[in-house]
Amino acid sequence: MVFSIIAFFIVSCASNNADDSGKEQKPLVKVPPKTANTKPAVPQVDPNLGKKAKSGFSTKIERGQKRRETIKDTYDDNGNMIERTDVMFNKYGEVMKKNRYTYKYDDAGRRLEQRYYATEDNGNPIMSNVNFLKYNENGWKIENIFISYGADGNEVRWAKNEFAYNNDGRIIQDISLDKQGTKLLKVNYNIVDGMLVSENFTYYDDKGEALTKKTISYNEVGTVIGEKEESLK
Repeated sequence: MVFSIIAFFIVSCASNNADDSGKEQKPLVKVPPKTANTKPAVPQVDPNLGKKAKSGFSTKIERGQKRRETIKDTYDDNGNMIERTDVMFNKYGEVMKKNRYTYKYDDAGRRLEQRYYATEDNGNPIMSNVNFLKYNENGWKIENIFISYGADGNEVRWAKNEFAYNNDGRIIQDISLDKQGTKLLKVNYNIVDGMLVSENFTYYDDKGEALTKKTISYNEVGTVIGEKEESLK
């Protein structure tokens, strides 16, 4: 009896498979229908695109070249430059700042005064500064006073530097002082056989008393080979 049931199940399955073999098998994944439009879509251009973009410079080199083209120099009868003007631009080609430099000389052609003015494109001041210079009988600069001013014309910074030289005309000392004559910094340049072998930086407090000293040493090609800091108080 059991054998008969099994045989009937096998025959029934074979019959079903035979019936399905003649039918078209449906794909497991549904294929999307073909579109009637075979032309690629054309992207729409924003009509305001040109209005939003600003024309300018493609590179910093181009911007620098444009600035160089604006340089105008004026000279006196002795060939000394007495004025220079130029213009600085941003990346869009707009004027960022206008620069003006003026110079004064003594009878020997040494520069005694140099001034710098920075203004906006419309002429409004941004800042300015001035340097007053002095020389010794050899024509070597021994003093420089620097004063800077804000847009309102008020003094922002005042500094004075005094210089000392060796017999070869090389600077061996540079002292920075404030408006009251108090020392702020002293730099000594140690030169041996025409080469700089070390620099000593001495820093001072607001009373002009030495606080710390830093020494930087160099080899014959100017590479730093040593640094040392010490307290002087």
